[in-house]
Amino acid sequence: MDPCYNSLIVKADNFLWLLKDKALEITKEAIEEIENGFIIRTFSDVRDIRLELQNFTKNIESVMGQEISLEFKETQEKNQDWIEKYYHSVSPLEYGKFYIHPTWYANKKEKINIIIDPALAFGSGHHGSTFGCIKMLDSLALENKKILDVGCGSGILSILAKKCKAEVWSCDTDSIAVESTQANMLKNDVTIDTIWQGSLEMIKEREGYFDVVVANILADVLIALPLDRFVKKGGVLILSGILEKYESKVLDKFKNLKKLNGETIEEWVTLAFNKN
Repeated sequence: MDPCYNSLIVKADNFLWLLKDKALEITKEAIEEIENGFIIRTFSDVRDIRLELQNFTKNIESVMGQEISLEFKETQEKNQDWIEKYYHSVSPLEYGKFYIHPTWYANKKEKINIIIDPALAFGSGHHGSTFGCIKMLDSLALENKKILDVGCGSGILSILAKKCKAEVWSCDTDSIAVESTQANMLKNDVTIDTIWQGSLEMIKEREGYFDVVVANILADVLIALPLDRFVKKGGVLILSGILEKYESKVLDKFKNLKKLNGETIEEWVTLAFNKN
């Protein structure tokens, strides 16, 4: 075993969740979340990782038209018990009937257990946008309903719905996200009914098919997609990944629907609509 490993502390004042996802994609290793940032621990050269994150940040700034203040700190640490320290830093999430936890925590018999290892996934439920979706889904009766999860990430919402005995369709444009969802399906002993890499082009003939459509992605993408077309009459559309300052744009796009609920968690807005 190598006596030392490289540590890269990354801090950002905006779009931190996108940078976390990119770090997981680049390194395929565990990251530890800290206040306003995260830590990458690796035996690889962190200079290459830093350069990729800088280039990715420039792309986000160009697309979103906003500047991002990005800070790095590089250190070399002794290779001792950092994995155990990481395990202790990750806490389970309990809400309503759901108990979401990594593999190193035991199930709770009275809860619907969802196993997600943050080191291997895009979302473990703690992010404000994901937690908002969990709260909205907890309020719905999902058994025997048809659910579409657009931008499935780690698969947490798809697995949640499947454990509630729904028919679940999942997609993501990122192949790593699809692989992550498939891996987490196995951990949770469930099978998503249909899963694919891509967006809505695979289900054009399924307009008006789903009882619930949930999409936890960026506001600009939500606005660009005709998500409401795939919701049944009387069905529910749940949207998240929306920064507070973009809420009005999303509300305007889906003004043909009836707003059921809205919640803001750590500047991230989750909205639920009913299709009349």
